[in-house]
Amino acid sequence: MQTIARRRQPPITIRSARATALLARLTAGGRSQAEVIEEALERLAARRQTLATALAPAQPLDFDWEPPRSQLAGAMPDLAD
Repeated sequence: MQTIARRRQPPITIRSARATALLARLTAGGRSQAEVIEEALERLAARRQTLATALAPAQPLDFDWEPPRSQLAGAMPDLAD
């Protein structure tokens, strides 16, 4: 990714009191808001899963899809009365 001077990059506006408070706490050590936001977005992108991966069961499921065979067809009718 190209590095462009911060002044030339498009600004991001956040309208959230909670986000502003979190940014204030995370930037108290001297980090810039841009660094904190970029790092958070990179972490979110790295954790992202495909829908198939997210919905896959933890253990594979094994089903017997063949129904039991009916015994009616193989039995001879008893017609002796």
